[in-house]
Formats: sequence, C-alpha cells, structure tokens
Amino acid sequence: MSDAPFPSFGRDDWLRLSRLLDQALELDGEARSAWLERLRVEDGPLADDVERLLARHDELARDRFLERPAVAPPSGASLRGLVVGAYTLRAPLGQGGMGTVWLADRSDGRFSGQAALKLLNASLIGQEGEARFRREGSILARLRHPNIARMIDAGVSPLGQPYIVLEYVDGERIDRYCESRGLGIAERIRLFLEVTDAVAHAHANLIVHRDLKPQNVLVDSDGRARLLDFGIAKLIEPDPDGPATVTRVGESALTPEFAAPEQVTGGDLTTATDTYALGVLLCALLTGRHPAGEFPTTPADWVRAIVEREPKPMSVLAAASPYGKRASALRGDLDNIAALALRKRPEERYPSVEAFADDLRRYLRHEPVSARPDTLPYRTAKLVRRHPAAFAAGVIAVAAAAAFTAAIAWQAREARLQRDEAKAQMARATAAREFVGYLLGVASSPGPSRTPDELLAKGEALIDKEYAGNEPVQAEMLVAIGEQYMGMESYEKATPVLERAAALAGRSGDPALLARTLCPLAVLRMNKNRQDEARALITRALEGLPDDSLHALQRAECLIDRGTFGFYTEDAEAMKRDAAAGLTILDTVPVPAVSERIDALGVLAYGHYLARESREADAAYAELMDELSRAGRDDTLLAADTCNNWSLVHYEGNIAKAEPLCRRAVELRRSIEGADGIAPSVTYNHAAVLFQLARYDEAEPLYEETIRTARARHEERIETDAMLELADLYIAKGDLGRAEAQLETLGPLLKGPHPDAFRKVQMTFYQGRLALAKGDARTAKDRFASVVEIFEKRHSRLSMFVFAENGLARSDLALGDEAAAAKAAGRSIEIAEDFVEPGTPSYLIGLAKATLADARFAGGDRDAARIAYREALDHLSATLGDDHPATAAARRGLAACGGV
Repeated sequence: MSDAPFPSFGRDDWLRLSRLLDQALELDGEARSAWLERLRVEDGPLADDVERLLARHDELARDRFLERPAVAPPSGASLRGLVVGAYTLRAPLGQGGMGTVWLADRSDGRFSGQAALKLLNASLIGQEGEARFRREGSILARLRHPNIARMIDAGVSPLGQPYIVLEYVDGERIDRYCESRGLGIAERIRLFLEVTDAVAHAHANLIVHRDLKPQNVLVDSDGRARLLDFGIAKLIEPDPDGPATVTRVGESALTPEFAAPEQVTGGDLTTATDTYALGVLLCALLTGRHPAGEFPTTPADWVRAIVEREPKPMSVLAAASPYGKRASALRGDLDNIAALALRKRPEERYPSVEAFADDLRRYLRHEPVSARPDTLPYRTAKLVRRHPAAFAAGVIAVAAAAAFTAAIAWQAREARLQRDEAKAQMARATAAREFVGYLLGVASSPGPSRTPDELLAKGEALIDKEYAGNEPVQAEMLVAIGEQYMGMESYEKATPVLERAAALAGRSGDPALLARTLCPLAVLRMNKNRQDEARALITRALEGLPDDSLHALQRAECLIDRGTFGFYTEDAEAMKRDAAAGLTILDTVPVPAVSERIDALGVLAYGHYLARESREADAAYAELMDELSRAGRDDTLLAADTCNNWSLVHYEGNIAKAEPLCRRAVELRRSIEGADGIAPSVTYNHAAVLFQLARYDEAEPLYEETIRTARARHEERIETDAMLELADLYIAKGDLGRAEAQLETLGPLLKGPHPDAFRKVQMTFYQGRLALAKGDARTAKDRFASVVEIFEKRHSRLSMFVFAENGLARSDLALGDEAAAAKAAGRSIEIAEDFVEPGTPSYLIGLAKATLADARFAGGDRDAARIAYREALDHLSATLGDDHPATAAARRGLAACGGV
C-alpha cells in the first residue's frame, strides 16, 4: 500500500465529499471518468480531492483490506439454533453487504410460525452501517400493506447484533411464477398491478424502493405478489444465474438491468426512479426481455445502454423471442404505456406510480389510456371493444349520418377542452412530482431529522424559486402545502398559505383552480368560526364551476368540503346531503378518486352519527375503513381519527364495541407520533370508555396522560373534562378523599367574573356524585335536580342528562321516596332511549332500568321489579358484559325478586 499522507478535511468538507464519493463509486470505467470531468468543470479542486480518494479506495480494494474483518463474525454453523428474542435461528436464507438473513421459528410459546430474521454483520456494529440498519427497521415499520412483507419485531441479539424480524414469504419469483403457470398478458398485468399498489403505498410514506426487480417480488401460495427488500441490504440473495449486482456497505444493491438512468449517472433519486424500474419489470414479465434488447456484458456498455439507448417497443422485443405470438397484443397501448414509464428523463415519465397503474387498468377495461394520442378513431375502437354487439354489421345506417356528424363536432370540442385541461393538469402533476421528490431528498439527506413543518417551509421556498413565473402551478402547490398544515392542525400556518393560493388562482381565470383553492380556505374559515365567510367562499367556488363532466371531480370535492362544515355546526342533514351528492358525482368520474371518496364517506358517517342513526353510521364507518384498507392507508392518522370517530357511534349505546376502536386509534397514534404526547382527545375518549366498562386500572393512567398532554398543549377544555372524570373514577373506586381533593383543585371554575356556564353544570353534577357516595342523599338530590333543570331548559341530549336523572332517582331512593325515584328513573329511560335507534341495546337504558327496578323492589312491587331487572340485564349484558358491576347488581336484584 502507498505511504502517501491521507488528505485532511474538515467536517463540512467530509459531508460534501461523502455524498460525491457515493455517486462516483456507483460508476465505473468511462461513466466515472465522464462524471469526474463534469465535476472538474464545476469545481476543479473538489474534483482533485475526489479523484485522490477514489485512488486510495482502489488501493484498498486491491489489497483486499475490507475482506479482513476486524471482528470475525460468527459462522453460519455457530448461529444455527441461537435464540434471538422470541425466535430460534434454523437455516440461512441469504447474505448481503449489511447482514445475514435467517429462517427463524417462533419459540417463545405464545405463537407458532416462521419469520425471516435479519442480523447486522458484526463487523458493522458501531459504524454508520448500524445506524442505516436501524433506519431500515424504522422504514419497514411504517409500511403496512397486503402486498409488502411486513416488519414484525426488532431488537439486539445475545451476541450484540441488531436484528429485524420480517414476515417470511415462502414464494416464487414473479417472473418464474408467471412462466411456470403459463399466465396470459391480462393475468400478468393484474399481478403486476399488485406490485404497483405496494410501491404507491411506499411512495405515500415518502419511501423510494430503488431496487425493484423480479428477485424482490415473490408470489406466495395464495397467488399474491409480495414486495421485499426496502432500503439497505438483501433479504434474499440474488439468483446465481440472474443478473450481476453492485453492492456497497450502507447501500441497497444496484442491479444494472433494473437501474434507472439517474441511478447510474449519479442523479437525484425520486419516485420516478421506481416508475422506471417498474417499466423494466413490466417489459420483463410480458416479453422476457430487457427494453434495451440483448443486455450488455461490460459495465461501460450497460451504462451506455441505460443512459443513451432508446428502449425497444415491447411488441418488437416479443416478435424476436419465444413470445412472438404476443407481439400483436402488445402493439399499441401496451407499447406506449411501457415507453412512457421508461423515458430517460424522470420528469417525462408518468407523474406517479398510480398514474402508471391507472393506464394499465384502463387497458384491461378496453378504455382509452393517457400514454397515446386521444383521437376519435382511437376512442371509437375502444368503444367497439367494450360493446361489440352494438357495432355488429348493419347497425350503422345512412339515417345515422347526421347524428354522427354532430357527434364528431361535439367530440372535437370536447377534445380541445380536455386537451387544454390535460396540459394544465400535466404541468401541475409534474410540479407535484418534483415537489414530492424534493421533500424526499431533503427528508433523507444526511444530518438531523427534519420536522414536517420544516419540510413544508422548504417546500414553500422551492415554490417561490422554481415556479415564480407560473402562478397556476404555484397556486396548486400552495394548496397542497396548506392542506398538509390543516391535516397537522397547524391552522395559523395554513391560513396565509391558502389565502395566497386563492389570490393567485383568482388571477388565473381557471374556475377549477379557483375552486381548488377557495374550498379548503372555506373549511379553514369555518374552523375559525367565521361561518358567513366560509359559506360565501364555497358558494362562490361552486357557482363558478361549469356544470359539465370536465369539472365534475372538483365539484364533488367542494361539496364534500361543504359537508365538513357539519363538524362545526352539527348540521347532520346538511352533512349527509352534501356527502351523498359528492359520492354520486364520484361514481360518474372516469378516474379512481380514492381520496375524495374516503373524505365523503367520513362526512357521511359523521352525519349519520349526529342524526343518531347508529346503524347507518356504523355501516358507513365500516365502508370507510374498507376503503382505507384497500388504499393501503389503514395505518395512518386518518385511520386513527376514523376509529376514534367511529367509537363515538357506540359510546351512548353498545359501549363495548367502542373500546377496541378507541384502542386501535391510540395504538395507531402512538406508532406514528411516538409513545407519549399523542392528541389528548384520543386518549381521553379511550379513558372514558374504559371507565364506563369499569376497567378503572386501565382508565386511570390514560386520564393522567390526557391531563398532562392537554396541559402542555393548552387544551383547557379536554384537560378539565379529564380532571373531572378522574375525580368520578376515584368515586367509583371508593377513594372519596382523593375525589374530593381533585374536585377542590377545580374550584376556580365556579369563580371569576366570567365563569364557564357548562363547567359550573359539570362541577355541580360531580359534586352530586360525591355527595351520594358519601351518604349525603339530600345534598346529592339538590345537586342533581339543579343539573336536570338546566338540561331541560336547553333540551340537551348529552349523556350527562341521563346520568343526572338517574342520580336524582338514586338520591330519592336513598331518602326513602320510592315513588319519586321511580318517576325520575322513568324520565332517565326516556332520555336514554332518545340516544339510540329503537331496538338498539344501550348501557344508558340498562342503567336507568336497573334504577327503576330497584325503586319498584323497594316499593314492594316485585312483579314490576322482576320485569325491569330482566330488561336491564338484556341491555347491560349486551353492552357492558356479564362481569360488569352494574350487570352483577341487576342479576342479584332479579334473584331477590325470585327471577331467573
């Protein structure tokens, strides 16, 4: 080895050089030389430094320095049988630059099954490789999709090696699966679409796969495609007979056959990189060939082939292969679809993987695709294929000539309008893709992690810089940022962004773009309780939209946005009406408007909830969760909020159904936002449900967490509600001293020049509960009577009204006035029945009927008591469970009456 001194660089120099070295080491031969020359033109001294480091790297490689590990890793034989966490290693599956993958058995006795367990190489512990290995685990934990092998667990082995446990997919490579079963073109495309769905899910989570190829897509025994290997090292070693790979420590394997041009030239890697690889994969599945034809054998040749050689049409490749019979079927749409995905320049490819997949689905439905000119003969040919019977010989008669001429004129006009709109939409889609790619690059760049707010702020700066001369694109992108701020409940940051977008759109003369900006701004105004402004904005947007198919999707979006006003106004009928109208329009648009449909179902479901239509609300929420699952979004904050809102449907009825929904909402929030500090409203709802189910030990820490996080976020309403209910929990547990102290801390709510009227009602109610528990029935009755009087004046339907009437009945019963107790219990039943649809079990009704039964029994009417106890048990058993204290008490009362 050379004894020349190693160059000395500062920290900032190393950060820059490290990135450039990563790019240079991905290249070889002429490609590296050309890259260095380009760098030398930009910065000669920097190019000299890189060249010296590359020379030192080559010396080390020739000396095989890296083949002599400082720490000898355990052999495969010595690891077999090792217990790692809950798993026992059985057999090695493969080895990559970062780690070794083992087939492992679950061995802790809780479950049985197999998994793929990936161990970081011992020689990389403590190095950057360990951090990247952990980052891979973090990435995998974010991905939950039926077509992605999921992460199960992670930890550190007894030997000190970090490990990741992944779902073991016992399957066959997708290309070999298709061949062994002789699948046709349509069947192969449908299987390929499962892969695109998985990649789209990754992109939605800001993850670029970067190594899509047949080896990383297995088809399991159920015929389902499963995507593997996100990020760094191989989970399964490539087939020895397959293409060569270029692997470096800390990087995912780069397979030349499936690399995009920007990967081999050191360009930016974005979602478009995966689109290119998917195009190559589609070509391989349908023709058995690479788009470049016979693949080169030398590194320099394959770099030139990928960067310079135009891909051959799939029909041409198939004609010169054993797939010759497919050539005619591939000619046309499929040739154009593949060609668009395989464009050399990333910005010229499909704007997203979803757009790529949508074209393939259109091909399968014999509909026009976006990857070729949209001409009248082309549309007619597609119509004939969809409806061949209507075009049988003799159908077209001379009498149809005039109608046909009119149709040509109409379609020409439609084509012009659609072409102009398509151009505008393509410009915005391109900008959106570049924007996402930019944020991906910023988010994954070295250095400290960036918050969503920081990423969006950088996005705003990009918009001002890159699209300064294109106001429509600026408006579109600003709306996207504003909506992200709204999704994060950063309403103060969303306001100026959306206002600016609306101003830009107003100057564009485009009614669709104007509506696109005004409708979310209207929702923001409603959130600020500026209702008149909100309604004026959304009315302006809807009235400005032409009533035609070209603007149908935007009209649906605005109707759905107007429906969300009901979240603030509690106008159930308006919510249902707007959501239903939006869904009706969405059923007519030719694009799969998944996000819009999800939003509409959320509004419709909540509208049914407000209207106390529990069955309809339950069905709508179930459909919404199905939509989220199909879209791969069942592990998102939206899914968490859906579960939380769905639980409210059951809170005043079958509360046992609410608990798993609340739990799921909390689990999702914790997995996304961290172990602590999630939205206090979510933990509060779960605590309240657990409290009613008498699961006090589980509810108490959730109430305490809610108080802590609400206080930190200055959410006084939730903080106070949680403190009051925690006092009630102490009462239920019999800790009356602690309950009294808790209520005393809230005494200031009843004081001050402007006390909150409802807080006074709440305090009075809980003081009544405490007094009744302490045996002071007279004070309890006074407190409950005061609360009931206020609720009667307000015609309120809060569940506290039921509890207050029931508390009044219990107070009368303790005072020996059975008749008054029965009367108050009867009123409590009537109020509780108003919360649910007839025939729906309700714990509120059950508790009220149990109080009525106790009053009848105390008054000596055992027959009436027996009936009431049975009815109470029907409700309580169904909603609280047989082991709940209220259910057990009702059962004892029934036995005392001689009932069974």
